[in-house]
Amino acid sequence: MMQSQSSTRSSLRRPPSGVLRLAVLCAAVLSDRLPAQEPFPGWDAYVTKAMADWKVPGLAVAVVRNDSVLYAKGYGVQKVGTGVAVNDRSLFEIGSSSKSFTATLVAMLVSDGKMRWDDRLSTFIPWFRLADPVANAELTLRDALTHRSGLSRGELSWFAAGVSREEVLRRVRHLKPSSAFRSRWEYQNVMFLAAGEAAGKAAGTSWDDLLQQRIFAPLQMTTSQAVARNPHTIDNFASSHRVARDTVYAIPHANMDDIAPAGSIISNARDMAQWLRFQLGDGMYDGKRLVSSAALRETHTPQMLMGRGGGGAADSITRFNTYGMGWIVQDYRRQLVWQHGGNTDGMTTAMGMLPDAKFGVVVLSNMHGSPLPGVLMSYLFDRQLNAPMRDLSGEALTRVASQRRRADSVSRTQASQKTASGPPPLALAAYAGPYTDSLYGDAIVSLNEGRLTMQRGEWSAPLEHWGSGTFKWGTLPSAAIVELFVKFDVAPDGKVTSLSFNVGADTTTMVRKASARGREGS
Repeated sequence: MMQSQSSTRSSLRRPPSGVLRLAVLCAAVLSDRLPAQEPFPGWDAYVTKAMADWKVPGLAVAVVRNDSVLYAKGYGVQKVGTGVAVNDRSLFEIGSSSKSFTATLVAMLVSDGKMRWDDRLSTFIPWFRLADPVANAELTLRDALTHRSGLSRGELSWFAAGVSREEVLRRVRHLKPSSAFRSRWEYQNVMFLAAGEAAGKAAGTSWDDLLQQRIFAPLQMTTSQAVARNPHTIDNFASSHRVARDTVYAIPHANMDDIAPAGSIISNARDMAQWLRFQLGDGMYDGKRLVSSAALRETHTPQMLMGRGGGGAADSITRFNTYGMGWIVQDYRRQLVWQHGGNTDGMTTAMGMLPDAKFGVVVLSNMHGSPLPGVLMSYLFDRQLNAPMRDLSGEALTRVASQRRRADSVSRTQASQKTASGPPPLALAAYAGPYTDSLYGDAIVSLNEGRLTMQRGEWSAPLEHWGSGTFKWGTLPSAAIVELFVKFDVAPDGKVTSLSFNVGADTTTMVRKASARGREGS
């Protein structure tokens, strides 16, 4: 009866049923689209030219303003040599931008009363140990999330190591400190792994499931994943790329599972726009609070000074750099910025916000170590702030070209030194055999068809003699380690006893020595 009365009352106003169906269909289609009209005049042309200049195959951008998605669009291709276009749903590795997710998960558990920022990590992982007795006794979640543990990066303890997350955390007890505990900011991926695993323990689940339950599902990040364990089965997943001598080529996906809370998330422009909305919304999303304001703001609060070396601009536009928890907190043209980029082997991400303007940007790309995402983020910040027009991409290209000329000059000098160094001091067979180390695990040096190769975990590459018993170990597939030189140590009796190598920029405090066993291999 009520239905009949309602139908009678509305019959004069209701459009024909076919029109209604069309309207519903159009609404559904429109609701599934995010704005693709350029956010500022000339943006599309600028991006297209910059991609060509920087040789970036594919890129996706999202822009958020005032809790609305202003723009989301893909450019270029997912893989060179194919016609598969990038769109706003194309998935990319976001690398260390994942750290903001891990820090926010801890903030959520702080909100729940299951964790406190200054709880010791050993509360949640009782077997966790560090070499420094002071840090071992006092290391807290806040220490782990602010890069102030005193540890060097020790990237080869996990990169391409083929071990579990637990094994990486057990190995860190052998990583010697490079500075005094809490004395300085020093980037450290394993500490974020520890914080993420501790969060999973506190919640009675895993970091992966916690991420899905507390962030991805509530924020409707429907296609984002914690880890790309089987990349070939993932639809719309961009391929990783490198460039050599102006030639762009695709490379295999690098497994990030063993360091996941520090950098394994894959996402897209559409989903990352929701992440920006949530962060700019002070922990609210579509009217629902997901984390307390106080806990989330703590992640955005400066905890450690970084200095000019930590994500600073190339000029005076940025005057200070600090680290919160999972976020770099700095200024840009006298405006507060929260940002965190990400690099994996073959992909680069820039993600940042102007919180006072309620403005956020994410730029995802499938090129290794490309400056372009950060350049485009700054360009969009400039447009939002009505700053003087500058060709930031062109300026950065000029700087990089100058840096490359200097690097090429150094490479030519090294090559001439290598040529003049002569053959190795021992027969190649003398270097072959298994080697082991408590931190970096096992390595096998083998001799095949007159060439030495070293394999460690999932990575194998030739050893090229560089002089005086030192060999260059291929080109490492790492965003943090550009090249690695291996030196073989020889006892007075002429037998090879060990090998040593330096990792990262600190070539003194990051050296780890591996003792060889069975050195007389073939």
